[in-house]
Amino acid sequence: MRRIELILVAAIAVLAGGLSLAGAANAAGVGTVTRLQGVASAQTAGKPHQLTQDSPIEMGDRLQTGADARLEIKFIDGTVLTLGEKADFTIDQLTFTAEEGTALLTRNSGAMRLLGGLIMQRPQHKIEIASNAGTIGIRGTEVWGGTIKKGSLLDVYLIEGSVDVRTTAGTVVLDKAGLGTSVTARGGAPAAPAQWAAALRDRALATVKFRP
Repeated sequence: MRRIELILVAAIAVLAGGLSLAGAANAAGVGTVTRLQGVASAQTAGKPHQLTQDSPIEMGDRLQTGADARLEIKFIDGTVLTLGEKADFTIDQLTFTAEEGTALLTRNSGAMRLLGGLIMQRPQHKIEIASNAGTIGIRGTEVWGGTIKKGSLLDVYLIEGSVDVRTTAGTVVLDKAGLGTSVTARGGAPAAPAQWAAALRDRALATVKFRP
């Protein structure tokens, strides 16, 4: 009887909050490590610990990867974040209901690839990746970000969908697959969107690709 009561309570919470069943099942965190190569760690409430396959990811976690490492996380809404080596990211906020969704991340270093989930389908949503060189605003997409060009502080490459890249000096929009932009000076405006050559694209994507 107790088990039935718990199931009913969980179901009511899902309906009331608009969360997916996957989100309810992972109520202890906002995501799960779905793939890992090499060494990666998380700082939860200031306490570091090693990550392994299926490790939970908590709100506020600071994620760090080692040399030649790859880390893939699936969040409760289905968003997938892949980090390359020597990455340093913080999960600042990830919440969603039937009408709204918010995902706020901070990139301190390293390369990432993000594939959007259910949050992007909410009527009101906000997905941003902040850094000290600029902010990537996700409009519904798959995007790569990091540094791949010599002298760049931030490079962004659009795989699919649409993003904007903002600094205090200006904003550019990438709205066609294959377009990229760069920020080369702190506080400077992002470069005008341009189609990336295949070689540059491949080098960028290789930074977050898992080894066979």
